[in-house]
Amino acid sequence: MIEDPSSADELCAWLIHEARFIANPADYLRLFGERLHGSGLGVTRITTGVPTLHPNVDSFSGLWEHGKGTTGRSYRMTPETAHQFDNSPLKVVYNESRTVHCPLEAPPVDGEFGVLADLRAEGLTDYVVMPLPFSDGTTKAVSYATDRPGGFGANALGVLEAIRPYVAVIEEALHARVITGTLLDTYVGPVAGRRVADGAIRRGMQETIRAAIWFSDLKGFTALSEALPGQDLIDLLNDYFEVVTEAVEAENGEVLKFIGDAVMAIFQPDDAGDRAAAERALAAAHRTQREMADRNDARSRRGAPEIGFGIALHFGDVLYGNVGGKNRLDFTVIGPAVNLASRIESLTRELSRPVLVSADFASVHGGKFESLGRFGLKGIAEDREVLAP
Repeated sequence: MIEDPSSADELCAWLIHEARFIANPADYLRLFGERLHGSGLGVTRITTGVPTLHPNVDSFSGLWEHGKGTTGRSYRMTPETAHQFDNSPLKVVYNESRTVHCPLEAPPVDGEFGVLADLRAEGLTDYVVMPLPFSDGTTKAVSYATDRPGGFGANALGVLEAIRPYVAVIEEALHARVITGTLLDTYVGPVAGRRVADGAIRRGMQETIRAAIWFSDLKGFTALSEALPGQDLIDLLNDYFEVVTEAVEAENGEVLKFIGDAVMAIFQPDDAGDRAAAERALAAAHRTQREMADRNDARSRRGAPEIGFGIALHFGDVLYGNVGGKNRLDFTVIGPAVNLASRIESLTRELSRPVLVSADFASVHGGKFESLGRFGLKGIAEDREVLAP
């Protein structure tokens, strides 16, 4: 099929009237690639990439290949990736906002872009990278490749140029969605973040949920904060928070907030029921103990203080939703069950047990626990039985 310049109008119409309603970047890229290929332009490979705001990733990239579908890739700027970027057409596109066209049927030349050898090895015959101007004044990029003998024709390149502003609009909208989702996941949490994104943003919006409640904090943090230099204290907190959050998330829990050196999390029941949620919470506690032991070994070898901690687990009903001022809200859980978990955690030092659970938690879990007695807890009307795994 020979490319038809009129296909530019059809592609532009699809981008504006249909593609802009596609929320998932992978779905958009797949449909876009299939439509370009079906238009007879010879496109068999597309990549898109944009920098992002993420604590561990500098940019995300999407790759579509005809007959293979789409894959996502993430990049962190390292000396190796920085060198690859310096010898990449992307650097030219980003810095100079101009198209870079690289026919691949021509023999390699000294000093050419490093990616071209890989593209030739895949059997591709032509490669073009185009700038996508965003409304904030920055330039992003999209690349197209073909395996058609002779490469892209002049008409095909003209169509790709004609649709370029429309592609930029769609990519910017998708980029904004990804940034918003990443920030909500990072600062609010994936579950609460989705609720906020779906409109749970009014003060007082809440629901009662039943969950396993996790409350943990560091031992001796006040003394450590006075003794350690600032960066060493931050490193200690990051080590502690990293171990806890990874353990909680590995068991499908949700870290709701950091309160100074404390962590509050919940494990909501799924189709497996309350007991399974309690089992996941206790598994996360055990994993935290194992991982923290390994982390402390590493800290000791480099002369850093070890991390001591306590974890309390309770099971009960909590209010889950928005609280705060008119213009500053917190999506969290509150209620007597949260207070009880916090008070039990304070006993971990007194009882020299890293993990304690309430009688309610032990009952829901159904496993074997050692009763340590009944204790009066600050702000709690009746003495409560406290147990340990």
